Amino acid sequence: MAFLTIRVPESLRKNMKRIRGVNWSDFIRGSIEEKVREEVEKRREKDRTAILEAIQEQDKIAATLGEKPVPEWSSVEVIRYWRKHRYSSSMPQ
Repeated sequence: MAFLTIRVPESLRKNMKRIRGVNWSDFIRGSIEEKVREEVEKRREKDRTAILEAIQEQDKIAATLGEKPVPEWSSVEVIRYWRKHRYSSSMPQ
């Protein structure tokens, strides 16, 4: 187990010594563990929200890309055109 040193005001330390039967190490350890769990859960919730937003955005993009802007458009024809004309500007016709 790791060690952690904390500083408290002297008046608080005196009051802690007056209270018998409290294991302050366990109390502080439990408080730290609880706070860590809370913070981890907050981050998970933020991550879930970010993931859901990203999924929605991705769905919008996929829907947009899934629609063909010009139904008669053929990628094969475009590729053939550019292959044919790629170097034609530098070659005499």
